[in-house]
Amino acid sequence: MLGYFFSSTARHIMSETYLTESQGIIKNLGVIGVGKMGGIIVRSIADTVFPAEHIWVTDLDNTLVQQLCDEKGTNKASDIAALVENTEVILCAVTPPAVPHVLPQIARTLSASQWLISIAAGVTTTTLESYFDNAPPVVRVMPNISASVGAAISVLTAGNAATQEHLEIAQQIFDACGTSLVMDERHLDAVTGVSGSGPAYVALFIEALADAGVHVGLPRADAQKLATHTVLGAATMLIETQEHPAVLKNRVTTPGGTTAAGLHALERGGLRATLTEAILAATERAKQLGST
Repeated sequence: MLGYFFSSTARHIMSETYLTESQGIIKNLGVIGVGKMGGIIVRSIADTVFPAEHIWVTDLDNTLVQQLCDEKGTNKASDIAALVENTEVILCAVTPPAVPHVLPQIARTLSASQWLISIAAGVTTTTLESYFDNAPPVVRVMPNISASVGAAISVLTAGNAATQEHLEIAQQIFDACGTSLVMDERHLDAVTGVSGSGPAYVALFIEALADAGVHVGLPRADAQKLATHTVLGAATMLIETQEHPAVLKNRVTTPGGTTAAGLHALERGGLRATLTEAILAATERAKQLGST
């Protein structure tokens, strides 16, 4: 079922050739931070977008680095300086509070031919560029945790020095984790609130749906399977048909029927308003993270 979410670009990369063989601008990739998203991205692109031996990784937690190198055959860099020395593009996969500590280390050794991708939530391209005397090409990306199953939606935006070629290469990397969009940077905090944090909202909805099923008498395992596959099926239909969600909602809802009664209860409970508040709160937090 999850195959529905793989982009055609990602399938093309996996079946045709390594990005390193088709794009002369890049030979080796360095990844700083391989906990959570960084590790997920490396596992998605090793031996698909890049040969594993063309990927260098480093992290404060050497155990994570060693596990990844043993699992995927990537190279271990002793520190950030060693990683930058051996790579053409650096993927900064650290948390926003770590950016002020990591970027100066990159800046000390980055050459004019190297460039940067960052997935630090809320940290703008302008802020990233400010750590360098001569700003390198920078691409900022907001992925999400669904990259772990090849079903992420990632949003990319280019900094001042980044060319279309840099953006396309970064997009191919993240298409290997699912699919991607290119948007103006002014939207990135809102993207963080919707799709960056969104998997947690969906997980909470599925948990609540399953709990309600148990409340009305369903066995726990069956209730969770029903809830999970219902969400997956509805999402797949919307992706495949490209219809507005209201079309699917109306198709399921008959006058005076069970769905109409359930929807009325959701509206009375303020589902829309509560979800909007969640997006607003997450968006505001993304802005705060970028300003610290």
